[in-house]
Amino acid sequence: MARISGSIPNFANGVSQQAMALRLATQGDLQVNAYSTIVEGNKKRPPTEFVAALGDILDGQPLFTHLIQRDGTEQYWVFMTKLGIRVFDLKGIEKTVNAPNGYGYLSHSSSLKVAPFRATTVADYTFIVNQTKTAGLASTTTPAFKSDAIFNIQAGNYGRTYQIKIDGVVKAQYRTPDGDSAAQSPAVDCTFITERLLNGKTIALEKTVNGQENGNWTWKSTDKNLAAEGITAANGWTTKVIGSTIYVQKNDGTTFRAELDDGFNGNASKVIQNETQDFPSLPRQCVHNTAVQITGAAGNEFDNYYVRFDAKNDDHPHGVWKEVPQPGIKTSFDANSMPHVLVREADGTFTFKPATWDLRKAGDEKTCPQPSFVGAKINDVFFFKNRVGFLSKESVIMSRAGSYFDFWRATATALLDDDPIDVAGVGAEVSILHYAEAQFDRLVIFSDRRQFILMGNELLTPKTVSIRPSTAFPSAPQVAPVSSGQSIFFAMDRGLFTMIREYSLEPDMGNAEADDTTSHVPQYIPGGPTLMAAAPQEDMLAVYSPKDAAALYVYKYYWAQDQKLQSSWSRWEFPGVTAILNFKFIDSKMLLVVSRGGSVFFETMDIQPGAVDPGGEFVVNLDRRVFVTSKTGRIYDPYDKKTVVPVPFDPTGDDYICVTGATGGSASPHGLKVQILDKGVDTVTLSGDLRQENLYFGISYTMRYRLSDIFIRQPSQGGGSLAVTQGRLQLIKLILQYSKSTFIQVEVTPLGRSTRTYVHNGRLMGDPENKAGVATLKDGNFAVPILAQNNRVQIEIVNDSYLPSSVISAEWVGEYVQRNRRI
Repeated sequence: MARISGSIPNFANGVSQQAMALRLATQGDLQVNAYSTIVEGNKKRPPTEFVAALGDILDGQPLFTHLIQRDGTEQYWVFMTKLGIRVFDLKGIEKTVNAPNGYGYLSHSSSLKVAPFRATTVADYTFIVNQTKTAGLASTTTPAFKSDAIFNIQAGNYGRTYQIKIDGVVKAQYRTPDGDSAAQSPAVDCTFITERLLNGKTIALEKTVNGQENGNWTWKSTDKNLAAEGITAANGWTTKVIGSTIYVQKNDGTTFRAELDDGFNGNASKVIQNETQDFPSLPRQCVHNTAVQITGAAGNEFDNYYVRFDAKNDDHPHGVWKEVPQPGIKTSFDANSMPHVLVREADGTFTFKPATWDLRKAGDEKTCPQPSFVGAKINDVFFFKNRVGFLSKESVIMSRAGSYFDFWRATATALLDDDPIDVAGVGAEVSILHYAEAQFDRLVIFSDRRQFILMGNELLTPKTVSIRPSTAFPSAPQVAPVSSGQSIFFAMDRGLFTMIREYSLEPDMGNAEADDTTSHVPQYIPGGPTLMAAAPQEDMLAVYSPKDAAALYVYKYYWAQDQKLQSSWSRWEFPGVTAILNFKFIDSKMLLVVSRGGSVFFETMDIQPGAVDPGGEFVVNLDRRVFVTSKTGRIYDPYDKKTVVPVPFDPTGDDYICVTGATGGSASPHGLKVQILDKGVDTVTLSGDLRQENLYFGISYTMRYRLSDIFIRQPSQGGGSLAVTQGRLQLIKLILQYSKSTFIQVEVTPLGRSTRTYVHNGRLMGDPENKAGVATLKDGNFAVPILAQNNRVQIEIVNDSYLPSSVISAEWVGEYVQRNRRI
């Protein structure tokens, strides 16, 4: 039997469910309320701090929460149920929410267990999607084509007959003079020809024309005009001359056939009845609001467009032809069925209302089709490259760049760079798109079975956009993926448990991977997760599943270039919590919205390394912690020597603790426990005169770390180490190296025997820094007797106090009997 020793270099890699011999020496068997760091060791997790009681905001309905981060100093929590919206700032102060149109858009089936809402914030506008609503178009349409005709005289020629036919019958005819005299030129003026055809207008001349010298025309007996032929208002027609154009409309809307002959093979005139082949054929003047389709090349149904004459008013002939949507087509979204907006107003209030969406501008359903979300449900809303985007069925639909309410093309004649984008994912099977997350200059889109990448060139335009399959992993549709640095974490169901994959995309090559971060803990996170959030500054991810309603599963990782040096999963549990409604990170602070006994509370947790309480050397570890510095309302009883102190919420339970704080001239040092004599309604009775003390109140929670079996390890050929399982290893003692710790407890439970408990409070006899009445913070070693076989003993590091502990590494001493020799 030989005495040997070994080491555990750190405790940074959390929990493993692999066989004991396959685990890393740095992995444990259980880790609860411990925070794995590569700098400060495995320490007790930070406490939560009470911010405000939000009351009963659940209304018995599924709740959706959204965090608005307007800027670095202004953030809000938004709480939504089918019954309404409430908004609080991060101090817990409720803001006024006005809903002039009500909350009908938020309605959904009462059988849903998860609120079917999605939201994203752009400046002062939060876009809110109800996934159960089908987006549609309003019934409003553009004015339909009129039953009209435009007769445009483009040139006057001598000796030609100009003729207008209505339904094949000649209704107007005028033959111009032969041109044998210069005095005849007014008779071939285009404007005169139109007047002559409309109402038979004549003109007086001073010279001989057609054999007459009395100053008058000799008008041909074959001449006709529209007025004389009954094309008049009295007979249900509207007629008008505008310059060289005759406008004729049949007022009852019934169709008619219009023809115009100029005796010059159509080169001197043009008749337009609702359509013409090209834009130059249009007259320069026309009746206001007259619509014409430009048909373009024959056989090409995608180059046509529509124009409407825009004059100042009906009596003003001058104007311009403007491109418009097809007459009679629907032009607007049904705002009640479309995503709504929550607007932060200038006075600090909020307004929930239907959005004002831009109208259709041009084209028809072939040249400028409606967005593909029309007639479908919208699954998600996002913001990417200055565009608001929606996911619907298999499509990604994005607004005009910089115009977040515009989903229509600007013109049917060209595809512009800032036009909206509407593309569908491709694949052998139908992929319903659920979430979108930006990574680098690309958008990663998640369906229930596949991931896609949407990208463009430097500018994302309808011409450059492409969407292609990336990886093919299922993802859980009930929980949104989260970005963290160069990774996107997403969840997928694995039987009764959850797998978390880390999706990474090479910036230049575009190759993607999705590694399983839970490969060593496949049965750790309960199934059905609903919330995930990441803190990129701290390399941390947290996951929540309602099946473990009072806990978060925390993943701590660390990359050094392309090598992952840390991959730690642990469980953080929160005493007294019945459900975690949401949590987010802002920088190194976790914001939590939790339910306790049916009421909702807002709490925070500071996870930054090296954090200490003001005026102290460490953080007082009490959950739901509140720091009471106000001396108002404190009552001291000198006879019984006790002080009644008001607190923000009712203190209950034996784990409710009071500790002194050192800030603001407090007489007592930081971190001394105070005896609680009684707990009342929003008050605590304490032993002694504490009228001038700053005090921490909160709930104690327990950190627990169980070591994996300790093995002799030998270097392996492929790098790393192998556990030696042959022979017998009898552990004698375990020596823990700790840093900045005040309390450590180790529980040793040999198989079949009772638990032995060893406590270390950081105090050493004779140490000049060991002062009575002061919580000491020390670095050092703590030797614990084990006296058991390595694989027949359970060793746990425990901290159930409010004091800090951080275990850096460990060494062990044992006796080893080798039963055979390796060759």
